[in-house]
Amino acid sequence: MANHRQSLKALRRIALAHCRGEHPDLAALARELGSAVRLHTEAFTALASRVRTAGGPRIRPLRTGSAQLQLLLIAWPANHVSALHDHGAHWGLEIPLHGAMEVEAWRRQSDGGEPLAHGRHWLGPGDALWFDADQSRLHRCRNLSVREAALSLHLFGGAPGAGLAYAPPPSTRQRMPPSRPAIAGPLPG
Repeated sequence: MANHRQSLKALRRIALAHCRGEHPDLAALARELGSAVRLHTEAFTALASRVRTAGGPRIRPLRTGSAQLQLLLIAWPANHVSALHDHGAHWGLEIPLHGAMEVEAWRRQSDGGEPLAHGRHWLGPGDALWFDADQSRLHRCRNLSVREAALSLHLFGGAPGAGLAYAPPPSTRQRMPPSRPAIAGPLPG
């Protein structure tokens, strides 16, 4: 059985190796972290079964040795939905370690009106979502499981405390329309 501490250290090493410069290659970082997450599935499953999330998400900062890199391990309670927020980072990446997450992307209106929904992403263990400084960073996260805690790793470029600017919740009339399945063509084979 894999040790979750060793698994977290492996992810930390990967993040630090890629984040030596001002702006890492986020696609390469996501691929390498995703491979490591899939390799350490057993350890993260064991960790998720032991984590206590009563009262809300548990956030554990991991040491980076850099004032310009934030690395957070987050345990999400079952079916928890975060507030709409922006980390204020130069760039960011999030990757589930256990469980499935939904990330709703929102954009601010130039006139200062209520934010508008403009995308939804579903992530499983090893799937990553990232943003650059010039992209909208306003989002909301949700653990898709109604029974189990989810674990995710979040990396942000920029000084800690520069973000977590919470936006007012959008009104119900601004909700994102339901997604509709589309057939793009026949399946191969």
